[in-house]
Amino acid sequence: MKKVFAKFMFAALLMGTFTLTSCQEEFEELPDNNNDKAIEASSATASLIKDTSSEGGQNNSIECIDFVYPIDLFSFNINLEITNTITVKNDTELRLFFTGLGENDIVGIDFPITLEKYDGTKITINSNAELVTAIEEAKDSCDIGQNEPCSDEDINEGLLGECKFKITNLDGTFFEELYIDFSGNNVHVYDANNTVVDEGNWSLQSGNLQINSLSATLGNYVGEWKVISCGDGLFKLKKGEETIVLAKSCDATENSNDEVASLLKECVWSFTDANNTFIGVVNLKFLQGGEVKFVDENGGLSVTDRYTSWEINAGAIVFYNANQELISERWEITQYSETEISLDIYDNTELEYQNVLKRDCNESAAACSDTDINDALLGQCKFKITNVDGTFSEELLIDFSSNNIHVYDANNTVVEEGNWSLQSGTLSFNNLSTTLANYGGEWKVIECGDGLFTLEKGEEIIVLTKVCG
Repeated sequence: MKKVFAKFMFAALLMGTFTLTSCQEEFEELPDNNNDKAIEASSATASLIKDTSSEGGQNNSIECIDFVYPIDLFSFNINLEITNTITVKNDTELRLFFTGLGENDIVGIDFPITLEKYDGTKITINSNAELVTAIEEAKDSCDIGQNEPCSDEDINEGLLGECKFKITNLDGTFFEELYIDFSGNNVHVYDANNTVVDEGNWSLQSGNLQINSLSATLGNYVGEWKVISCGDGLFKLKKGEETIVLAKSCDATENSNDEVASLLKECVWSFTDANNTFIGVVNLKFLQGGEVKFVDENGGLSVTDRYTSWEINAGAIVFYNANQELISERWEITQYSETEISLDIYDNTELEYQNVLKRDCNESAAACSDTDINDALLGQCKFKITNVDGTFSEELLIDFSSNNIHVYDANNTVVEEGNWSLQSGTLSFNNLSTTLANYGGEWKVIECGDGLFTLEKGEEIIVLTKVCG
């Protein structure tokens, strides 16, 4: 009923327009007419609309402003008879509608409509006059030198950052909530549950983003996309008749980074394919302090490189200060769950291996039994205390014999003493009051092996290394 009434009122307005005008040429200037309700098919306004909705349009406005769909249109002939009613959903449908009109047909647009400028700004249009003004202003703003708002360097820097990008159409919707990670020149597509649903790669040349090898959710989006605008974490890409918007979404990346980091710190992780690890080992443990250890077949842990640290960065496990013969620097996470993490393992920028880490929380993978810990600490050797990076506030050696604690400085002078006990893999340091006063309390033994213990209390980790000389 609403549409019928709207058409009736439009026809009435047209009748008034014809009554007040004596020749068709008046319609050529409708954008300047107070009624401002109709567009003649042969008018300059109609031509401007067709140009704006044309691929590679005849003026620069095609690069600088877009219609936001859907748009409702209806047409009348010279006798004020309704000839067509249509809802157009894209540029192609709009252009074909205008192209199919007869010379004497008259078009009405169901205002308000929305236009989007090259910088992502949306403007509401309430009349033909406003429509013409908006297109002309956009055309004038798109002079040579502004059609490519970003250099390749700008685009690379934006896409290769630490954030994902949400993909939408111009109206902010899409057929599914998807986020894309462009880091490492790969394309990983994540759904709302942060599960990888598609992957490929990309390259860039002269402002054209080439997306390759997508085959699942975004398989139809493979090809060359022209970057027609960027700025403030937003990229607008155009390919043929289609325009998509990539909006930076750092919260999605940050949340997934934190989630994976928490998962890694639980239990031991084992590669499913021992031949494709690059590092020559199968089992790993990621420690709170950023250190990583390798687990041998008996469940014991050993140091890889005491100065190596790790973090989750932009959807990848990244290692710093690593021995390159043992650990490649970047393990790209392609998919993860609570029990499995799929990885692309890179040597610099070259993909070397693909593998899957599986979580193993079996108690047999514990670092050491109480018997092992007791036997080691009650021996004849002292232990050097350090942080996970091998440093400490001063050089100290600890003697744990007879369940006592004697702490020696570099001059072999006792500077602290106390006692210790052990239960279920947890060491309790008691009665420390001077040099190591802050180190009293319960320390969980999270690893041991080859004369080395790693202890954890809250967020702090210390390493005890056997010194028998």
